[in-house]
Amino acid sequence: MMQTAIVRPVRNENSSAPPHSSGPEGFGYTLWRFDGSEWQIKKNCAVDGATVGPTPSVAGEFVGQLRATTCVAAAE
Repeated sequence: MMQTAIVRPVRNENSSAPPHSSGPEGFGYTLWRFDGSEWQIKKNCAVDGATVGPTPSVAGEFVGQLRATTCVAAAE
């Protein structure tokens, strides 16, 4: 017999970040892809007033590996 599980998204009502953003400041996120030698930006989801943060701090383990990092406030 096949079983079905109903999963509801977890919502943290205490978070000040918009639902589409990462990090408590709500600056957005950047999705990185490892190409075999270095991290490359796959998708930049920075909000207005923010920019891409540093590359992932861990070494890539395989081609195609993905990591997300938080964006940071843009310099004025």
